[in-house]
Amino acid sequence: MTTIAETLGICWNAGPKGGPAEYRLTYHAQQQARAKGWSAQEILEAANSPQHTYPSSRHPGQMRHVRGDIVAVVDPAAQRIVTVYKDVEETSLRADQTDQGARLYASRTTRLGQAIHVQVDEITY
Repeated sequence: MTTIAETLGICWNAGPKGGPAEYRLTYHAQQQARAKGWSAQEILEAANSPQHTYPSSRHPGQMRHVRGDIVAVVDPAAQRIVTVYKDVEETSLRADQTDQGARLYASRTTRLGQAIHVQVDEITY
């Protein structure tokens, strides 16, 4: 039987298989880490020894490596960390975020500049 995590491509305890860490930071990832108060070492640890991983749905070939509250977006083919962000935190759009996905996000989260409050009922089993 396939689990939900397997269906979504989530791999738990997904550290590197036999060998030292190989991902390197891009300049953008370094800037994002610094802006969020994380050290380069924390980002490298998230990328190279994640607690779980899952594929990017927006950028085929990229992976999300998660350790604690740090998500390191990695490009395995280029062995680089593309960017980093805090797990499960939604932020306002930046001026440079103008692609279709960003516009869709903005349309569902704002109405006339005001946040749309979405309420989720508690799910009990």
